[in-house]
Formats: sequence, structure tokens, C-alpha cells
Amino acid sequence: MYFLGIDTSCYTSSIAIVDINENLIYDGRILLEVAAKEKGLRQSDATYQHMNNIPKLFSEAMKIVEANKLKGIGVSARPRNIEGSYMPVFTAGNNYAKVIAACTKAPIIECSHQQGHIIAGAWSINKAFTDKHLVYHISGGTTELLQVSDINNEVAIIGGTQDLNAGQYIDRVGVALGMKFPCGKEMDNLCNDNENGSFVVPISVKDTTLSFSGPESHVQRLIAKEAILDEIYKSKISKSVFLNIAKALEKTIINACIANGIRDVLMVGGVASNTIISHKLQESTKAKELGININISKPEYSADNAVGAALYAKRVHQNFGGHNG
Repeated sequence: MYFLGIDTSCYTSSIAIVDINENLIYDGRILLEVAAKEKGLRQSDATYQHMNNIPKLFSEAMKIVEANKLKGIGVSARPRNIEGSYMPVFTAGNNYAKVIAACTKAPIIECSHQQGHIIAGAWSINKAFTDKHLVYHISGGTTELLQVSDINNEVAIIGGTQDLNAGQYIDRVGVALGMKFPCGKEMDNLCNDNENGSFVVPISVKDTTLSFSGPESHVQRLIAKEAILDEIYKSKISKSVFLNIAKALEKTIINACIANGIRDVLMVGGVASNTIISHKLQESTKAKELGININISKPEYSADNAVGAALYAKRVHQNFGGHNG
């Protein structure tokens, strides 16, 4: 008995398969191509690439599992599980799910992209939350602080960005440094390869809301002043951005935990897998003093993937629930 997951996000085509015991049987992903010097993809271009990528991934998956053994198809049908949440890229995965369902007779079990992140993140660290906890979803398209209840399946946005998302901040700086979009991985690697210090970039936080537009402008001014953007300077700028994001996230987490009496936090999304950001949060002295547990998803399951959608289908099939809020 197997469960298929499909996720077609803005920059990754993904298919995954899990069994009834939540063992991962297949995890296939293809990053979407972004032209040099471009700062992103149009939804139509991303959808076109998904239409070409999903058949390739599904063909690979079916070499491992027979299609007639699929008992559920989990698909990310929308960005968030709220009314009006829509993004064209998710129609590609949803339409392929309908075709597969018609051929296999396996039911379609829709979830949101955000639900998939939450489920995959907790699963990756074998963490079972039994009460209200916080989830920070930080990526190129989202920077949201969520209060999640596993008891009544409620999800509420209680904080996050008021302007730029963390991933946008990173990519705008990376492109200014001459890197290919998306820039996070290259910037992260630069920081790991060089120990050259960093600049102090002021954070902008009020209660559980943060802003990255001011810090981004501050960093862009630093870049504009530099005559030669060598690898050392790029590494210092990159580290400065990541530390700035980490400090802002840390402050909003602490404020939210104190205000809501919560001590468990799960970090998900591509930015959450960044080496410096995750290390800074895990080593937060203030959080430890307050008894706040900041749980970092494993990097490979923090980034966009279809594992969460497959797990969601399995859990709904067994009537175990999931994050349905």
C-alpha cells in the first residue's frame, strides 16, 4: 500500500511516494530553470516546465512501485489552506493528479503547499507535536509565523513579514552580487568557504512582525559603495544578510512564544535550511533561557518537496488527520 505526493511550486517539480509505515520509497525533484540575470520565473513559464517535468518523475517512480498499489494521491493544490489562496503553478500538479487518479482509481487528497512543508518538516526530525506550537515558514514566497494546533487542526497567522519575504531579500542581494537566481545556496556556500567576518545590519522588528525592506536597502548601499566585489566581500555580505535574518526571526519567535505561552517552534521552508540561520537559531541563548525549543527541519525536507503531500494522503487515508486548518 503506497501513497503518492505531487508538488509543483514556483521553482521545483516534485513527486514522492511513502508506504503505510511512512517510509520514504521515492523522492524525485527537478529544479526549474531560470535564465541568467533573471530574478525569477513567470507563472506561465514555471507551469510549462512542470508540465514537462512531472511525467519524467512519475515514470521514474513507477519503476519502483506499481501504479495499481497506489491508495491515495496527495497533491499541493494551493499555496495555503485559506479561502482565495491560489497560484497557477499548482494547477499543473493538480491536473496530473486527476489523470493519475483516473487511471489508478486512487483518490485525490488535496492539501496546501504550506501543509506539506509543515508535515514533511516535523516528519524529517521525527517530531510529534501534541499541542499548540509555532511554525515559521520562511522561503522565497513566504515568511509567515503560524500558530498550529494538532488537536483541532487549526492554523493561524500570528506574525511574519510586512514587506519582503526572507528569500526575496536574499535573492535581491545575491543578484546584486552577480549571482544566478535563486542565490541562497551559492551565498551559503560562500559563507562556509570563507571566515571573513560580517557587517552589522540593523533589524526591523515590532512584536511578531518583521521588515526586510530596510535591511535590504542598507545592504544594497554597502554593495554600491564597494568598487570590487571579490569573493571575500561577497562572503561578508552574504553572512551579514543571513545573520540579519536570523536575528529578526529569533526576536519574533521569542516575542510570539512569550505572548502565547508556547515553547515549541518548527522551522520549515527553503530559507530555514540555511547553515548560518539554522545554527544561529539553534544556539540562541535567549531562547534556551526561556525554555523555547527551536526545531529545525532537515535541510532536504525543509526545501520544496512532495514528501509532505504523500504523508498527508497517507494520514487522511488512515483517518489520522494532519494539518487541515
